[in-house]
Amino acid sequence: MRRFVFVVAICTVLGVLVMSSAPVLTQPTGQVIVKVTLDGQPADALIFAIDRFGKTFITYTDLKEIGLARLTLPQERYTLIVDHGAGFTTKPFAQEITVQVGKSLEVRVALQRAFSPAKSWGYYSADLHAHSSASLDARTPIDQLVLVQLAADLDLVFISDHETIAGHELFAKTAQARGVPAILSEEITTPIGHWNAYPLTCAVTYAPGKTPKDYFAQARACGAQIIQANHPGSAGDGYFALLGTEAFDYDFDAVEIFNGEFDRGDASAIEQLFKFWNEGRRYIAVGASDDHDWMDFRPGQERYGRPRTYVRVEGELTTEKWLAALKAGRAFATYGPLVHFTAQDGKALPGDTVTLARGQEISLKAELLVLPRDPAQEEPRILQTAEIIRNGKVLRRFALSEDRAVITLTDRPTEKGWYIVRVVADDGDQAYTNPIWVEVR
Repeated sequence: MRRFVFVVAICTVLGVLVMSSAPVLTQPTGQVIVKVTLDGQPADALIFAIDRFGKTFITYTDLKEIGLARLTLPQERYTLIVDHGAGFTTKPFAQEITVQVGKSLEVRVALQRAFSPAKSWGYYSADLHAHSSASLDARTPIDQLVLVQLAADLDLVFISDHETIAGHELFAKTAQARGVPAILSEEITTPIGHWNAYPLTCAVTYAPGKTPKDYFAQARACGAQIIQANHPGSAGDGYFALLGTEAFDYDFDAVEIFNGEFDRGDASAIEQLFKFWNEGRRYIAVGASDDHDWMDFRPGQERYGRPRTYVRVEGELTTEKWLAALKAGRAFATYGPLVHFTAQDGKALPGDTVTLARGQEISLKAELLVLPRDPAQEEPRILQTAEIIRNGKVLRRFALSEDRAVITLTDRPTEKGWYIVRVVADDGDQAYTNPIWVEVR
């Protein structure tokens, strides 16, 4: 769900309902103490306690006491779910518990990371559209925005609030205290489009009559290396609606092909991005949650870290290296499936250009993986299909039936173009890589 916030002068508050994240309890209670480790070390986690009637209590481990959570709950039987990784890297934990009045129950949860894209492939993840309470339509406290992204097992943390950088100082300070790289952004919010610009050292301001070119120039002057078109295919505030007009400016770098849960606007953005790539415009495909509320888990609601963008970085991870690799196109966007796409026996990665003599072959390979998202799921979540796409057309479709796969293809292109991989899991979760480009002499 996209939210549109547009403030030019005065915001009049007619009424405010303040809701605490802690449940309001009117019956006898007990306490549950949850201690979470990941591979033997205290870890951030998202915790659900679901009673037998389906009522759900939500909390996170503590920001400062890593891996520790305390829940005060009515006397009842619960399913306790502890989630780290949002279904990308670690299977959630589930256990039945009983809370008794006046008693304390301690639950120790030892999670094991099932797969590390960073260790195995050199891919590190971020959610490139994430709001804090500095946005007028968001509820996630600024410092807690770091926590929720770490609980999702994101490697870098990201902040992008509507028309403000007011949260940057606290967010950066919190990230530094937790030892995680941070990217500071702002969502430039206008009637003619929304864009995330990052990293930023100053705010980009709205003014009537400004064009996208004006906003992009101001963002570059504030240090932006990447300008990202947010939900550009959506109705109402999608930037691609300006295509073909004098107002449209091509000086941006990335396109959100996934924004929150997949919808027609995302499909439209992918279709237009393919056209751009066929024109030789090397925009970067990214995925981001656009989440605004760390406690809202209604069906279909956005969730921090889902979807996300993985970027391949050589050597030690830094914000600067990650941004440079993203701008080079070494990335894939995903709701769950993980993809390591290469060409020419691993010599070429997304973002690279392979130059071939006429008649020469290109060899393509992709390692694929998907992990369980549901803690009650005994059987593995599986990959359903994979496609190698050339210049916007499916070159070959692979039927899959396992949670891991390797696909290969040899092709002999006769003209310049690009190749990507699309992967779909059995629950509909999908991923798209960025292109490996080809020049034919």
